[in-house]
Amino acid sequence: MILKLEEIALNAWPALETIQLDGWVIRYAHGVTKRSNSVNPIYESVQNINEKIDFCEKFYRSKAIPVCFKITEIAQPSGLDEMLDTRGYAHKFDVLILVKDISKFNGDIDENIHLLEDTDDLWLDHYIKMNGSKPTDKPVYKQIIDNIQFPKCLFALILNDVVIGCGLGVIEEKFIGLFDIVIAPQYRNQGFGKLLVENILKWGKSKGADTAYLQVLADNTPAIRLYEKVGFKEAYRYWYRIKA
Repeated sequence: MILKLEEIALNAWPALETIQLDGWVIRYAHGVTKRSNSVNPIYESVQNINEKIDFCEKFYRSKAIPVCFKITEIAQPSGLDEMLDTRGYAHKFDVLILVKDISKFNGDIDENIHLLEDTDDLWLDHYIKMNGSKPTDKPVYKQIIDNIQFPKCLFALILNDVVIGCGLGVIEEKFIGLFDIVIAPQYRNQGFGKLLVENILKWGKSKGADTAYLQVLADNTPAIRLYEKVGFKEAYRYWYRIKA
């Protein structure tokens, strides 16, 4: 299950450049999000480990961004996490992967939820503002989302003609991934996050998905509480090893 979800998540949030190196997937997208700018060591690895790490360090330093490895319990080869630690890579940003069975999840999409299949400039503006991202990164976010090769939907929660929440859903096979669910600060803790998540799940179920997954920082207690209310449970976790 870990390998399957890791593969699907790579497809759901693509990089702009990808290198395959002896079981490692090296991704780059101008430094926008760690997901798209990290090494994913998820397949069997047989070549010299230090030489491979050296290659990754040279690659990311040529791009002028920190060297970053995404580590799960299936990281290859065994002992990679400990080796990165000895080479000065700091353990940062523990992330939980939560899953939910939506095979019996039904209902109509709420009238306040607007769906877009193509990347929209106005949606991106709201998305970037609510996530606290840099406006100058907007073209890269657009490229990333445009490069998604599987069915996707951009969601906007609109109340009294004001966009108060955004989210992204991506489907591959029977899985729907939920990404960057965000509600504007002044509308949080009022049930709007739950409303947005449930409607993304309804859309996913209508498109044939029976399992939902999402990623959330382990220290984001309010978000975890929200997802648990909807019925999500932890499947596994990952973290980053980062060297400046």
